Amino acid sequence: MKTIPACGCAAVLALGLAGAASAEVVHLQVGERLARADLLQPGVHRYVRYTIKGEDRIPVDVWTRSLSFASHDGVRAMHITQRWTRAAAENRVLVQDSWFEPGTFRPTSHIRRAESASKVEISGYQWTPTKVVGMAGLADNVRQDFVMALPQPSYNFEYDMETLTALPLAAGRVFDIPFYDAGIDKPGRYLFKVAGQETITGPDGRPLDCWLVTADYNTGQVKSRFWFAKRDQVLVREEGALDDGRTLVKALLPPEAGDPPTGRG
Repeated sequence: MKTIPACGCAAVLALGLAGAASAEVVHLQVGERLARADLLQPGVHRYVRYTIKGEDRIPVDVWTRSLSFASHDGVRAMHITQRWTRAAAENRVLVQDSWFEPGTFRPTSHIRRAESASKVEISGYQWTPTKVVGMAGLADNVRQDFVMALPQPSYNFEYDMETLTALPLAAGRVFDIPFYDAGIDKPGRYLFKVAGQETITGPDGRPLDCWLVTADYNTGQVKSRFWFAKRDQVLVREEGALDDGRTLVKALLPPEAGDPPTGRG
């Protein structure tokens, strides 16, 4: 999920494509099988998010992402849930529940449940190739009347990490991806560039060879950097520039004793 607003500006995207003319640009189309889809395996990944400004490190939340495969609407489907638990005293929680077509990662539905001490707000969306609409049959859905036309079929922007994991990352390669963050922004295409490779410290404290991927979200300036472990393309670290000058960091935590083992779907 991107951490800054995206302008969706076609002119900026065109400039980005021109700048990437010497690189290999891969134009993704929803519905085509992703080259490394087999890397999306059942299991749990947990991240801590915190901000950096000067010498200060301020915790934001713990973010848990769980992936599984199950029968959904009579067909085998990929199921991903996300849970953010805030570090602040108000104990706010955000839960997202989403379904996808295995292999292609085509989104079919997306539900957000935002909980606080005073209220619970539910928003649910159904995805089609031409539009995203509010789920009429979802109880207490505050976005039942929502409609957003899609100029092209789009991936769910809340799952950019998994989308990138399933791509053939290689030095100098650029991915042109249609994304939409349901109910938040407008749909658009975004460039993700494999800017190089770096060795960083992994969650177990050992050096880990990674692909470094960057994104500018159509602003013309790099806003996010992602480090994906080469061995399985799992996201190890992300750093994003915030408007107030802080850096938002997302760092992979070691597995917990009760986590299910990663396995074949």
